[in-house]
Amino acid sequence: MRSLNIKALFKLSGCVVEKLLVEEVGVQVKMRADARCKPSCPECGSTLVEHRKGQIAVYDLPLADHTAVWLTLPAIQGRCPQCRCFATPRPPEIHPLRDATWRLMRRVAAWASVCPASTVAAMFDISESTVRRYELDVLHADLPEPLLDGIEILLVDEKAVRKGHGYVTLVLNGRTGELLHMAEGKKKESLEAFFDKLTEAQRQSIRAVCIDRNGAYRSVLAERLPHAEVVHDRFHLVANLNAAIDQVRRGEWRKAKDEGKRVIKGCRYLLTAGSERLDDDGRRRLVELTRLNERLSAAYVLKEDFRWIYASCRSAREATRKLTRWIGSVMASGIEPLKAFARGLSRDLPAAAAFFKHRVTSGPIEAFNNQVARLIHRSCGIANLDYLFLKMRAQSLQRI
Repeated sequence: MRSLNIKALFKLSGCVVEKLLVEEVGVQVKMRADARCKPSCPECGSTLVEHRKGQIAVYDLPLADHTAVWLTLPAIQGRCPQCRCFATPRPPEIHPLRDATWRLMRRVAAWASVCPASTVAAMFDISESTVRRYELDVLHADLPEPLLDGIEILLVDEKAVRKGHGYVTLVLNGRTGELLHMAEGKKKESLEAFFDKLTEAQRQSIRAVCIDRNGAYRSVLAERLPHAEVVHDRFHLVANLNAAIDQVRRGEWRKAKDEGKRVIKGCRYLLTAGSERLDDDGRRRLVELTRLNERLSAAYVLKEDFRWIYASCRSAREATRKLTRWIGSVMASGIEPLKAFARGLSRDLPAAAAFFKHRVTSGPIEAFNNQVARLIHRSCGIANLDYLFLKMRAQSLQRI
């Protein structure tokens, strides 16, 4: 191999390839200091006065069939005449603390973003903990800071990441899907930590925040963003309504006789799914069910009316008017689980109607929650929340 080609493969600032040794255990590249380059102080840039000299060995990318490739280069400790301190500078291609090159660490991190750590460890003949350390260092170095200027819509939700109700609070940019914040817990302090990062101008640009109907986030929004509208999107509202309908179904099943139990049992999907999703057999069973049970028939009609409101309304004023009438119909029906849902909807009516003004849904953050779950499952759990935040932030930026 010509020396020029070796230099092209292993290029470090301030070093020159001296010898290449290929052995069964791996490849060793011996390097010497370039006499044209003098070590400089990392603080002020002044030329260091050499104090003592040693050697370091760092791992590099695999070469051909050899997984183990290490570079041996001089480590010169010098004294800065300006700062009056000692320093041992490294080439910028090498991590300042790890015994590895940045290009090896970035290659490991790239594989770790799509494969389990055990698979990546076997590929590069390193430990799983080393894979995670490399990826964490690369994410810290390469990921930009969250863009907090010009945010118009926020999506806020909680996600369970550990057994025993171990939750984190997630905040996404509703327009771009960028992950902006993640904090342990689902109490108001978890969300307040995000608003502490924002300036007054950044808070004023936020026009709406989409949250679910549970949690302690609403009081934080009233305090920190009094000008922004709270939005309850139809995803959570329909999910809450379907839960109420299933509660009605279970109550009717308990009261029914043998034939009624047979018809009602296993019909949850028929009652909660949209009519357009049912096949011919499903429609036939739904007709039989609603003919047999009057309360389930009334509940199904009210559910379809609710879906029609969200499909037909074009403004918040129109939605408020139709939802108010729908709430009155539910209260007149006498079906208690639906009445409980209607009372909550009446209380949150401005937030429900705000959906028709901003047209923002929690779909992106729900999809993001699924990505978090898949990542945790693939990693067999993640104890370091900072690591989890950086990995999920990197995924969110890939979609922008």
